[in-house]
Amino acid sequence: MVERNIPLVEHIVTRMTTRYPSNYSRDDLVQTGLIGLIEASTRFDPSMGVAFSTFAGRRIEGAVIDMLRRDDWAPRSVRALERRVEAAEQALISEVRRVPSPTELGSAVGVPEDVLRRLRDDINRASLDSLDRMVNPMDGDRSLGENLADLMSLSIDEELDLRELKGFVRDAISLLPEGHRLVVVGYFLEGRSMTELGAFLGITQSRASQIKEESLTILRNAINAQYAEKLEEPTGLKARRQAAFSALVANASTWRQRLEPGPIAEPADLVR
Repeated sequence: MVERNIPLVEHIVTRMTTRYPSNYSRDDLVQTGLIGLIEASTRFDPSMGVAFSTFAGRRIEGAVIDMLRRDDWAPRSVRALERRVEAAEQALISEVRRVPSPTELGSAVGVPEDVLRRLRDDINRASLDSLDRMVNPMDGDRSLGENLADLMSLSIDEELDLRELKGFVRDAISLLPEGHRLVVVGYFLEGRSMTELGAFLGITQSRASQIKEESLTILRNAINAQYAEKLEEPTGLKARRQAAFSALVANASTWRQRLEPGPIAEPADLVR
C-alpha cells in the first residue's frame, strides 16, 4: 500500500514547492512526505469508507507543512500577514493594471505604509536560500553559490591596477638612496627596529626615524605623480629633486615589466 502511493508523495511535494521558498531541498521534502505516508498507513482504517490515497494525501501534506513551519525563522503571524499582502497585491494588479504603490497596498491590507515596510523587512530577513540550489538550467545546471560574485576577490581591472601600483612601488624603492632604501626595506618589509637600523647605519635611532619619514614622503609623492593628470612646474631645490626622482620612477620600467609579479623589494641583508 505504501509502495503504490510513493508517486503520490512526489506529486504533493511538486505541488507544494510552488507555494513555498525554494531554499528547501526537494529530497528532504520528499523524505518527510514518505514518513507521513508511512504514518498514514499505520493509522488508516478501511472501515471509515475513505480511500487510502485521500487519507494519506492529507497526512503527507501535513508532514511537509510541519517541517516547513518548524524550520521557518518567521513567526506564523508574519507569514499570515505576508499571504494577506500577496493576495491584496494580486487583486490590485488585476484591478488597476499596474504595480500598486505602497500607500495603495497598505490601504488595501488595512495597515499603515510604515507597518507594511517593516513587514517586508521582516519577511526579507526571514527568507533563506541555499547556495547549493541549482539555478539557470539553460546554462548547464550551476548552483546559486557558483553564480554569486566573490566580494573578496578583485576584478580584472582592479588586479591590473594593483599589479601596476606594486610595480611603481618596487621601482621607487630600488631608486632610493642606499641608506633610505635600507631603512624602508628593513623596517617595513623585514620588521627590524629603528634601534637596529640605526646601529647598522652608524646613526642614532632618531635619525633613522627621520630617514624613514623622508623616504615615505619621497615614495608617496613619486607614486602620486605617476597617476596625476598634470604635474605642476617644480619651484625650489627640494621640489626639483622630487620631480627628478618621480621621472626616474616613471622611466624605470615599461608597463609590461610593472605588471610582472615579484617582490616589492630585495631584502636589506643587514649583515656586516
